[in-house]
Amino acid sequence: MRTERDCIPCFYRQISRTLTYAGVNGERGRWIKRKAEAIIESASFDEIPARTTTLIHRLIRRETGVDPYQQIKETYNRLALERLPELRRMVHENADRLEGSVRVAIAGNVIDFGIFESVDLDKSLAESFSLPLSLADYRNFAKAVHSARRILYLCDNAGEIVFDRVLIETLRDMDKDVTAAVKGIPVINDATHVDAVQAGLHVCATVIDNGNDGVGTLLESCSPQFMERYRSADLIISKGQANYETLMQTKDERVFFLFKVKCPVVAGFLNRANGDIILTGGKSL
Repeated sequence: MRTERDCIPCFYRQISRTLTYAGVNGERGRWIKRKAEAIIESASFDEIPARTTTLIHRLIRRETGVDPYQQIKETYNRLALERLPELRRMVHENADRLEGSVRVAIAGNVIDFGIFESVDLDKSLAESFSLPLSLADYRNFAKAVHSARRILYLCDNAGEIVFDRVLIETLRDMDKDVTAAVKGIPVINDATHVDAVQAGLHVCATVIDNGNDGVGTLLESCSPQFMERYRSADLIISKGQANYETLMQTKDERVFFLFKVKCPVVAGFLNRANGDIILTGGKSL
């Protein structure tokens, strides 16, 4: 993937949205906005969008001195936890528990405030259980799960990680050793260690952070602890578009990507429609 013209308006919207969440306006807000816009103006179209987004949010956090999305993360962790019994019920009522867990996990990927300003969890769940998954990719994924012992689960957003918890619980009940990796430093509404504990991930998995604030997973910036887990994993479950952007070029057959298509650039790259649910990876890359 690379940056396309359609990425540029999205970058600008993220600046305005994040400054609003940070409560910064007036001359200070205009100054930060100009600094962030300079990052966009110097961005290479040969680079993946996640790298530019990382620089934008790093600048805004540094200049405002706050985590703009902290309240949103706490809110959606709480809202998702209220749904946990329902999510578990949906999985147990599905003929294939693993497939149902995958569909629940993908539904949670809609909780993305780097792209959206509001989310409809009911709609996302309904779509996730009605839209098709690639049968070949699901079979490859199920085979990889059954043969794996050590699984590394790359988390995406706060709130979403409660949906991930349902899949991780299924993997745990299959006697898998699961490590859930979150961000080391806040960025957008991505989950950190604090969020993981709020969501109860530590009950069903070993929780680590990746040591950085990169949007997606920028392997060259990750901590030695994370990289040790990454290299030793038998299977890597990667959640979200940004993780897809940053890891798909590795062509690692251990990596399976789970996400909802949420922008025209990714939709065009995959030849899919916005809103589609994606499970891809392994030998299909």
